[in-house]
Amino acid sequence: MVLESPGSKEKTRTDIMAEMGRAQAAFDAAPDNAEARYLYAHLLYISGEFWKAWEVAKVFSPEINPSLKAQAFVARLAFLLGDYAAAERLYGALVTSAKSDPSAYISALVGLMFTDYVQNKFDAIKALPFPAGVALPQHKAITAFEGQPYTLDWSTNDKVAIVPFVMTDPVPLLMVEVNRVPIAVFFDTGADTLIIDPDIAEALGVEITLSTKGPFGGGLEAEFGFGQVASLKLGDVMIGNVPVTILPSKRFSGIYKNKGIILGGVVGTAMLRQFLATVDYEHGQFVLRERRASSLESLRQSQRQKETVEVPFVLDYPHVMMTRGGLNDRDGLTLFVDSGLALDAKFTAPLQTLAYLGIPVPEVKETDFVGGGGGVWKSGFFSVDSIRLGPLAQKPAKGEFGALPPEFYWSREYIQDVLISHSFLREYATWTLDFDRMTYIFER
Repeated sequence: MVLESPGSKEKTRTDIMAEMGRAQAAFDAAPDNAEARYLYAHLLYISGEFWKAWEVAKVFSPEINPSLKAQAFVARLAFLLGDYAAAERLYGALVTSAKSDPSAYISALVGLMFTDYVQNKFDAIKALPFPAGVALPQHKAITAFEGQPYTLDWSTNDKVAIVPFVMTDPVPLLMVEVNRVPIAVFFDTGADTLIIDPDIAEALGVEITLSTKGPFGGGLEAEFGFGQVASLKLGDVMIGNVPVTILPSKRFSGIYKNKGIILGGVVGTAMLRQFLATVDYEHGQFVLRERRASSLESLRQSQRQKETVEVPFVLDYPHVMMTRGGLNDRDGLTLFVDSGLALDAKFTAPLQTLAYLGIPVPEVKETDFVGGGGGVWKSGFFSVDSIRLGPLAQKPAKGEFGALPPEFYWSREYIQDVLISHSFLREYATWTLDFDRMTYIFER
């Protein structure tokens, strides 16, 4: 179920924090009051305190708070924090109890669909009882998908694959094989599935099962399609039955400054989600390990003599990773981690964040930045004393203004203050994405 908005989209973090202070006082005074508990947890969620919101709200059950909005809220938090067993159970119960409320019923099915999606349960998604006339692009694309997605065939007994970077900056570039045809792709956690260029899709005979539109950098929209390829080879691992998004990607080639690179696509979060994936900036490579406890132990053994920092994140559907951090003297900000933002800046922020921090809006001018929407946007730069992702701080830091329109701030049900770029991430020796523990591991 889509949660109610916090009110006017003109509200800022200052407004939400004031409301949360009042809600916390009411909750502290009457912790057994279900509505007071819900309001406080909901405002924690809106502010980006996802983990604390879960601790407050997880006691909800149909007996304690029978409202559909409360049940949907708890299911959503379970999904964000990666407790997919709980999310399936909660959304499943909501599907049953919300049949008399069409909006709540469909929203519960959507939640269940994305819970199954991140677990590669495509057959379960195909069986979901969406009413006739409800045509969601993701559901239609998955319904047309054939076979079990993301099957893994390892060439090594240790089930570790090394994928060298062709280039590291401005974003990691690597060579992969799609249906055994080599193509150049870059790495972007701001993308979901494997993306391939329409010309390459046509040459490979990829059937476009569905076309739709979506938002991209600079507030631009573009049309893209969904399809499927038989295989994607990443070093010593072959991935079978791979969902793909068909979107023009050759136009991104200019980020490599006319070095003869022709980009054929993008590797997104859905691909990394199949592994314990390490972005090894120090050695210029991806290290892809099988998702299992022994792989994490092996990684930890390799890092015993090194300084590491762990930062929790949440995974919003279908691929957005959010964490917490700060700018200047303000902590408690919510950060979207987007490794594909190829800017000479550590981050970008919308107008509302600059206003909250008292940062003057910089002068902007036309640039040659090309986003997924295919167009360019006006951009300006400014400096901050520090930017922090969890406990990791970089000072001073360059920020960008223009890539994120004001609508970005409230484009989800919670505030998005900042988008972290590749320029920030690549300052660390390695960056590992552990989707089992929903934790980043940075090695200094």
